[in-house]
Amino acid sequence: MKAVLYNGPWDMSVVDLPAPEPGDGEALLRVDTVGICGSDVHGFTGESGRRAPGMVMGHEVSGTVERLGPGASAPAPGTRVALYNIIADHAPSPEEGDPSFLNKQLIGVNLGTRGAMAEYVAVPAANLIPLADGVPSEIGLLAEPLGVVLHGWHRLEARNVAPRRVAILGAGTIGMAGVLVARARGAERIASLDTIAAKAQRAALLGATAVPIAAGDTVADTRAAVTAALGEPPDVVVDAVGSAGSFVSAVRMVAEGGTVLMIGNLAHEVPLPVQDMISYEWTLVGTYGFDRRAFTDAVAMLGGLHRELSGFIEGHCTLDEVPAMMTSLAKGERQALKIVIDVAG
Repeated sequence: MKAVLYNGPWDMSVVDLPAPEPGDGEALLRVDTVGICGSDVHGFTGESGRRAPGMVMGHEVSGTVERLGPGASAPAPGTRVALYNIIADHAPSPEEGDPSFLNKQLIGVNLGTRGAMAEYVAVPAANLIPLADGVPSEIGLLAEPLGVVLHGWHRLEARNVAPRRVAILGAGTIGMAGVLVARARGAERIASLDTIAAKAQRAALLGATAVPIAAGDTVADTRAAVTAALGEPPDVVVDAVGSAGSFVSAVRMVAEGGTVLMIGNLAHEVPLPVQDMISYEWTLVGTYGFDRRAFTDAVAMLGGLHRELSGFIEGHCTLDEVPAMMTSLAKGERQALKIVIDVAG
């Protein structure tokens, strides 16, 4: 089968690999579409350190069941599905993949050549969630970013946090999904912030107020703009960037007694104003990826958000074009909310 191999920072190649055989309880998934995630780009450059040379990336996946392995009875061959890509709650062995981070096995993240930037991938059949009729494959892969945000919201709700005024830092795929989830979960006012004005303005189409961050704006300027947009300081700030700068902005703009939900994880370390956190009783909630509940809920939301989610997709490429596309995205030559790899043509 054709696959895209990550060889190291800034180096990808299209190669031929043996097509996988589904094992016990597994299905062979013919990959239809794969999303290029921001984490893939940061892994491609080596910036995040969360992709290992010799692996196949690709974890935002929709496809069609090709055939079932021994012991698997569903979904039936021909079923279109989205892939819940967490296949085990323990790290892979060094032979299987990269065990250095995440005590989980994630297809396309830390499992060697078991990623979806390829024509086929073998996966546990139980991890395949059928897509409703009328939901295109390219919309199906967007269950992944929706699931990421839903998992964060579930973590807020478990702490009895019900956001009314929400500020979202970063208007990329996760930030825009954050607008949709915040709206669906009852937020009254939502502000979307980004250093690229056009990206912040795009959030207005989803029901948020755009707050562009101009070059030279101070943290105080940003806080004042968000407070003006929401009427009061936000009781929840979602940091969908995860840089040192975005974290400082998040904790400086959140209301007294408010919560900062950390989704972005670009920086390894950020400055924490401990005395202010204690004095103003901020709460920091970290969230990573999603669980089965969040992913299943996200798949169920797709049909009702078809129109909004269609606007996320701003480009397509083939497997052969992935190395050039990743380089263009990493250099900032191409700006897109979501690029879809059309694997099945």
